[in-house]
Amino acid sequence: MNARRQAVRDQVLRTAADLFRERGYRATTLDDIAARLGMSKASLYTYFHAKEEMLAAISRQTIAAFTRELSLVLRSDLAPEDKLRRVVRDHVRFVIANRSFLTVFFSEETNLPPRLARALAAQKDRYDKGVESIVVEGARRGVFRDVPPRLVVFGLLGMLNWLYKWYNPRGRWGAEEISTGFLSLVEGGLLRRRSGGPALGRRLARLQRELQELSRALDA
Repeated sequence: MNARRQAVRDQVLRTAADLFRERGYRATTLDDIAARLGMSKASLYTYFHAKEEMLAAISRQTIAAFTRELSLVLRSDLAPEDKLRRVVRDHVRFVIANRSFLTVFFSEETNLPPRLARALAAQKDRYDKGVESIVVEGARRGVFRDVPPRLVVFGLLGMLNWLYKWYNPRGRWGAEEISTGFLSLVEGGLLRRRSGGPALGRRLARLQRELQELSRALDA
């Protein structure tokens, strides 16, 4: 497929995703999509013969993009905590930049053919397990608390994926603010406290007093 045809095909999918998000998949027709694009229905048929094909393409592209970004993180030399931070920031940026695609991906999956739905479910599970491997690695190294990794992944991805529902591009929070807020929640609940907390502080203060008493005794 040449570059121009690919560009038009991408625009068709973006337009279809926008309409599916605005009106719902079932309520959107090929005529609606052609009209929004300003092209004839006959021209639209040269790219897609049915809106089912568009829904399938949107779903495949979405999970492929998620998987591609995660693969880069998993292959990196980053520490587990930095890998998890990267996953969160990448996920937030992708959802915000592709809100229509994500809305369709999560809310219209029941309209997919059963075989494709099963294939996508398997890909989602592989993505979940990839994120889980980061949590497992962090726990093994003693960086993360001993929390069931699968539970961590369900909570984390649930928080990230739900962003498509409430994000407002005209709102007060952008991708950076949202990522920072989410990471604060995750790290506050998952990372081990290196300082040891108040108990360690009390032990250090007691040790300091004992050393001072020993020093005075030696000077006497």
